[in-house]
Amino acid sequence: MTFCFFSVKRKEEVKSKFFSNTRLAVYTNFKNYELNLKLSKDYYILLAVLEVSLRNSISFYFEKNIGIDWMDSDFLNVNSKKKIKELTTRLSKTKHSIGNDRIISELSFGFWTALFRKDYATTMRIKTIKSIFPNLPNQKTKFIDRNYIDKKLNHIRIFRNRIFHHEKIINKTEFANIENDILEILEYFDTDVKEFAIRVNENV
Repeated sequence: MTFCFFSVKRKEEVKSKFFSNTRLAVYTNFKNYELNLKLSKDYYILLAVLEVSLRNSISFYFEKNIGIDWMDSDFLNVNSKKKIKELTTRLSKTKHSIGNDRIISELSFGFWTALFRKDYATTMRIKTIKSIFPNLPNQKTKFIDRNYIDKKLNHIRIFRNRIFHHEKIINKTEFANIENDILEILEYFDTDVKEFAIRVNENV
């Protein structure tokens, strides 16, 4: 959106009515806010491909090694079970059927990234990590374990949430290399997955 066609008075009327002063206060000016929106848009596809790939790869692994009902398994901690319960309760109030595919697609990104935290150290061993991320580099080249993946995904999750909650990402030094972090994780899934995300992103 641009306010270049409005008078100064009209600009202020529109800004005060539709954009809160609290939100705009963190920006140097409204142009800075516009740039933040555009930058957020540039990351949407990369984040979408990562999120879909992560949940499907994790689910595929657990279905293969535990079974279709892996979400009922005891290895999930209390918080993870709570999120599944809250989701299924909400879905039960709709007219849609509640199948595994629907639950998997609607569980939050935070649910999936949390599976790599310390609580899941006995579940997310190196062998499991390699199955979820089949294109990991050789350990002699770069050692990737649960802790490494956890830190990367948590950093991406924080960034992703700022975008999806329409918060400021511009001039945030902690996200200076975030694109490389996202592409790194995509690469660990499959080179073609990463190249697909890049290609679609460039053609939008």
